[in-house]
Amino acid sequence: MKRVVIACSMMEDELHRAYRETGCRLPVHWLERGYHNTPEKLREALQREVDRLQEYDEILLAYGLCGNGTAGLVSRHAVLVIPKFDDCINLMLCLGPRKERGLAQTGSIYLTRGWTLDGEAVLQQKENYIEMYGEEEAREILEMMYEHYERIAVIDTGCYDLGAVQAYARQAGELLSLEPVTVEGSAGILEKLLLGEWDENFIVQRPGQPLAASQWEL
Repeated sequence: MKRVVIACSMMEDELHRAYRETGCRLPVHWLERGYHNTPEKLREALQREVDRLQEYDEILLAYGLCGNGTAGLVSRHAVLVIPKFDDCINLMLCLGPRKERGLAQTGSIYLTRGWTLDGEAVLQQKENYIEMYGEEEAREILEMMYEHYERIAVIDTGCYDLGAVQAYARQAGELLSLEPVTVEGSAGILEKLLLGEWDENFIVQRPGQPLAASQWEL
């Protein structure tokens, strides 16, 4: 059985940890971070990779539904396997059996090391807006964007230098008047993806059948 992984660079730390923990040697094809901002482009990029990897029997997608960016993907010959989570944040927050679809708390901005490197992360947004509008207007824009949030939460997956991400969270929290906190996370779902332990937290899609957003319902 030939398997290959397609993964988002946003989860590079977590997937590297999963590879180490499982001893997995499957080839992995990385897609750049940032596609989560444009689901249509994500779908196009993923479909190109899926089409290109049809010599494999199973294609493992280290993604979630991602704003419907994975809905509609179809494989001609290979089976598609994808975690049954709305996004990577909910995937990393899963510590055991799920009783509800969403695990992220309303009013929380979540951070991992990967998210602090994203061009749309809080401090990067600040610099971009200052360049475009000046510091005062940039601050007003950010305050409006994040006015309904209460805290900024670092997900401790044990996959990266926690202190550096907590420092980022404190700085962003001061900027937005949000409480910085640390919450427990895990790369366990990615480990199960690599090991072939595909339980109710995964979608296993037969060739020729497009993925549908409704499949992510619990």
